[in-house]
Amino acid sequence: IQASISHDSLEREYILYVPASYNGEEAVPLVFNFHGFTSNAMEQMWYGDFRSIADTANFLVVHPQGTLLNGVTHWNVGGFTLGSTVDDVGFTATLIDSLSAMYNINQEKIYSTGMSNGGYLSYLLACQLSDKIAAIASATGSMTSETYNNCNPQHPTPVMQIHGTQDPTVPFL
Repeated sequence: IQASISHDSLEREYILYVPASYNGEEAVPLVFNFHGFTSNAMEQMWYGDFRSIADTANFLVVHPQGTLLNGVTHWNVGGFTLGSTVDDVGFTATLIDSLSAMYNINQEKIYSTGMSNGGYLSYLLACQLSDKIAAIASATGSMTSETYNNCNPQHPTPVMQIHGTQDPTVPFL
């Protein structure tokens, strides 16, 4: 399902995957799957494809679309995205509220994952939106110094980090 919502006077797009097993009778988990820097929601849906898992485990997957910074898609996480004024944390919170109004979502089981810049955003959400995010997983993303220095989650947040020590794009250390 391709859709959009308005946040901070911006029309923000996303792709939502609802498994055939979803019937609305029981609250189901929601997984955010954020694309990397210069990528997009459609590419991430195929690259980090959770749809077959969602079919068997009965959860919704949302693939939000980042906005443009200097002509390339991004998530505003500080560091290499300094200069961005987009409120991606607020957008995520708004998207959670919007999807929760339309679907029966288990509010205790909202997760975030992402590739590269999407992983950075997952860390930012764990720090700044921990009242809504239960756990995160990041593939090749870490924390910017801004995220690290301003991290104050409301609960201990489980994290899974997937990263190679030889990554030339996002150094491991």
